[in-house]
Amino acid sequence: MTFDDPEFLEAIYKCTVCAGCQNQCQIDFKPHIPEVIEAMRREAVASGKGPMPLQQNLVQSMKNYNNPYQGPRRLRTDWTRPFKKAKTPIKDINTQPAEVLFYVGCTGAFNKAAMSVPQATARIFQKLGIDFGILGENEVCCGSTAMRVGDANEFKRVATSNLETFQKLHKEKGVKTIVTSCAGCYRAIKKDYILSSEYDETMDGIQVVHTAQFLHQLYKEGKLPLTKEVPWKVTYHDPCHTGRHLNKFVVDHDGSTLWEGAYVDVDESDCLYDIPRELIQAVPGVQFQEMERIRGNSFCCGGGGGVMTGFSDWSSKNAGLRIMEGLETGMEKMVSICPFCYFNLTEGSRRVGSNMTLHDLTELIDAALEG
Repeated sequence: MTFDDPEFLEAIYKCTVCAGCQNQCQIDFKPHIPEVIEAMRREAVASGKGPMPLQQNLVQSMKNYNNPYQGPRRLRTDWTRPFKKAKTPIKDINTQPAEVLFYVGCTGAFNKAAMSVPQATARIFQKLGIDFGILGENEVCCGSTAMRVGDANEFKRVATSNLETFQKLHKEKGVKTIVTSCAGCYRAIKKDYILSSEYDETMDGIQVVHTAQFLHQLYKEGKLPLTKEVPWKVTYHDPCHTGRHLNKFVVDHDGSTLWEGAYVDVDESDCLYDIPRELIQAVPGVQFQEMERIRGNSFCCGGGGGVMTGFSDWSSKNAGLRIMEGLETGMEKMVSICPFCYFNLTEGSRRVGSNMTLHDLTELIDAALEG
C-alpha cells in the first residue's frame, strides 16, 4: 500500500487516534498504534498526499489565521461580550500583569456552541477573585489540530510561537500558571510541547494545568465554596486528551529526530480521571451515575484526530453511540472537560434524537457558586 491508494489514505485518517486500542492491548511494544498512525500521517503530509481534502482547510486556516476555524483575530474575543460591562472586566494580559493566564483555545473562542465553556470559566475566576488575564486577539492555536493530522512543520511553528509568548508573559507580566479549559490544548502544551528543545528553559517557573485541576486544588484548600444546590442528574464523559493520551509520551530534544524518542511515564496526577468526578459529586443536589465505559476504557466522542472535519458523518455517528451509553444511565446531562467533546457530543445527541444535554464541568461549578 502507498499514499497514492485512496483507501489506505482514508484508513489512516479515519482513526480518531483516541488510544482506545492501546488501552485494550497492553503488549509492551513501541511505538504503539496511535503513534504509528500519526507517523504515517506525517509521512503522508511530507509526500504531499495528506491530509484529507477537508482537513487541508484546517491547516491552511492555521497558517492564515492562527486557528483552524477560519476566524479573523478580531473574533477571538467574541465570547467575552457578556463581560464588557462587568464591574471587573477581564484583564488583557498583553498590557496588564496577572498571575494566571487563561489560555482559552480555539474551540471555545470561535465555536458558538462551545463559548459557554470559557464564559463559565471566567465567571468562576471572577467569583473567586482569581488574578487572571487572557491574550485575546494575540492568542495562537496550541497546534493540536496540525499535530493530529500530520503537519509537523505547522505544529512546530505555533508551538514555538506559544513557548516564546509564555516565557515573555512569565518574565514581563508575572504569569506563574497557565490554565486551560480545553483538553486538546492541555494535552498539547503539557505533552506535545515537550518535543521542543526549548521547552525546559521556556517553561521553567510556569505551571500548566487544566481548569479542573486548578479548581480541584482550590476545593482541597477550602477555597471553592460550592454552596448552591444544583439538581442535575449527571453522567461523566472522559476525554481522550486528559486520560489515555497522558499515560505515556515521547521525549526527544534532538531537533533532527523530533518525532522519534523514548517513552517516559507521565505523573499519574496528569491523567484527569478522579478530579472531575470528585468535583461533580461535591456539588449539592447532584445525582451522579457512571456510564459502562469510563476512565481508560472510555469511548471516544468520535471527533478527534481531525475526524470531525474529515469524516463528519462518521464522527457524529460515534458521538451518537456515546450519547446512547449516557442515556442508559438514566441521567439527563452529560458533563465533560473538553469543549471539542462538548460540541461533537451535542451533534451526536441531535443525531439520535436525544434530550440529553451536554455541559462542561465549569458550567456545573459556576452554577454551584454564589455571586
